[in-house]
Amino acid sequence: MAEGGAVERGADGLDARLIDAVERLGDAGRAMLRDAAKREGLSVTQAQLLLRVTSPSAGPQSTGSFARWLEVSAPTVSDAAAALVRKGLLEAVPDVTETRRSAWVPTGPGREAAERLRGWRDPLAAGLSAASPEDRATALRVLLEAVASLHRTGRITVARTCLTCRFLRHEHPDGPAGEWCGLMAAPLGAADLRVDCPEHEPAHEPAQRP
Repeated sequence: MAEGGAVERGADGLDARLIDAVERLGDAGRAMLRDAAKREGLSVTQAQLLLRVTSPSAGPQSTGSFARWLEVSAPTVSDAAAALVRKGLLEAVPDVTETRRSAWVPTGPGREAAERLRGWRDPLAAGLSAASPEDRATALRVLLEAVASLHRTGRITVARTCLTCRFLRHEHPDGPAGEWCGLMAAPLGAADLRVDCPEHEPAHEPAQRP
């Protein structure tokens, strides 16, 4: 609704309504993750760390990399990891890349807890299923464009997406027009874009956070 109760139509206020919708989804997602974490006896940060550690695309599992991904401080990650170790969900092992540092690996119970935690997404997935594949692909592209913009300005520290990757090509020299992954030598339609690619290499360093 616009001022005075007038209904906003078409492009009027569209950006503001999109931001409002993303905010509402974020609020709902945080509430559902908080509820799922509570059922496992975890804080939200502990749940997020456990989910990240058990993700196949997590990449280097250092305190700093987790802190940047979760947008929290390194001490916060260390405290959450220590709690998960005490609860038997993570195990600290020597880091093969740096002998003075430990890495975290999930235990069997930790993987089981992470699998249950991932159920927090189910209501959102059910809501999205009503849209056509084309509409969902377009929505993904729009959201990843916003993520890339925030990454360029330093408001998102880690963005391992196709649109922030040095391997993104906007056309293939020997093929049809359209975006390509230079690493995989494969075309990238909107539905193919990755949010968290393990092969990602940043196209540029993000700006300092304002």
